[in-house]
Amino acid sequence: MALFRSRSNNESTGDPFLDAVISFTSTDGVTYTSAMAIRNSDVFTAVQIISQDIASSPIQLMVNGIAEEDNDLNYLLNVKPNDLTDAWHFKFAMAANMLLNGNSYAHIIRDKAKNPVRLDFIPVSEMKSVDLDHGKIFYTHDLGQGKTKEYPAQDILHFKMFTTDGLMGESPLLSLRNELAQQDAAKRTLLANFKKGVNGSGILKVKKSNLDKESKDNIRKQFEESNAGEGNALRTLILDDTMEYTPIEINTEILKLVNNNVYTTKQIAKAFGGIPLDRMGIETVNTSLETANLTYLQNTLSHYFSALSSELNIKLLGYPLNREQSFKFNTDRLREVDPTKKVENVSKLIQNSILTINEARKEYGKPPVEGGDKLLVSLNYADLTKLDEYQANKQNNNAPISSEGGENQS
Repeated sequence: MALFRSRSNNESTGDPFLDAVISFTSTDGVTYTSAMAIRNSDVFTAVQIISQDIASSPIQLMVNGIAEEDNDLNYLLNVKPNDLTDAWHFKFAMAANMLLNGNSYAHIIRDKAKNPVRLDFIPVSEMKSVDLDHGKIFYTHDLGQGKTKEYPAQDILHFKMFTTDGLMGESPLLSLRNELAQQDAAKRTLLANFKKGVNGSGILKVKKSNLDKESKDNIRKQFEESNAGEGNALRTLILDDTMEYTPIEINTEILKLVNNNVYTTKQIAKAFGGIPLDRMGIETVNTSLETANLTYLQNTLSHYFSALSSELNIKLLGYPLNREQSFKFNTDRLREVDPTKKVENVSKLIQNSILTINEARKEYGKPPVEGGDKLLVSLNYADLTKLDEYQANKQNNNAPISSEGGENQS
């Protein structure tokens, strides 16, 4: 049973690579060209913001809850996934395709021991179909020239965010048809007004004449060729005494509304998971950068991170490794926007015996120092098991002394 089949695109960017990489087809039978969609500045900004944050957040392999740094999978995901691209651009391309197309794919190349050694990006337009056969998923890759290759599900990284069946993703752009059309129409109205310049729509009166329709059309055409258009904007009109030109006044409030309309921008930000409006270029008040970043991380990015790491856990680790190991995105960069605040937080972690001095120095790229691997402990703290012993010793030390030199028995 085929769950997804690619269809030919109706539009082209003129760049075969872009057409192949970010053209897609939705499962409702409507063909889109997402390369055209990113020409919308708000869609471009939303995709860029999320894709950059995903690509810039290192993926850590956690073993029993502890981050393991020296590992081949960390190198694969954060340094070099294949021979064609670096890890940052690989993750960016995977995230961007997921956001624009609803799905993104990568082929997992394994060694003889079945360990992942390479990740090859697959354009969405080349994924011919995804089939479900007797409870197993198979991906068919179109290699071109009539050749195809079928992969089992465990050999394909398939990133998706919004899904109604758990198998195929849907693009957020499906929910933005009306908003994008509205924004495009508004921008065209504004652009058309500026293109016409001072010689916009108006009334040309030709005095003392009785003109038929053809004559009027010829005069209109010649007048517009001489005075309208971008090349003639702000130029002086020259009329003889048989003509009188009266421009039609344009309601400037409408142009202000078109130029400053933030409704569609807010809708686009909402559709992509709730991107903070300040990141979309809309000025906000009474919101600190730290609060906005934390809200963005908790309400938007954390869900993307969970979706991506879940796929990595079952495809790159597998059972039973994923019972003790898992992937996690490091979000320290997004949490610490104020250098002064970071110093304060790191100092508290040292004081509370969570970080050693050398671990703290590593945060700032400083070399370790001798004796810096020991945790510092405050002498003002003691665990609860020592409380009874401490109180008993205190009572014994405060007991009164008798005249014979022993303790007073009264």
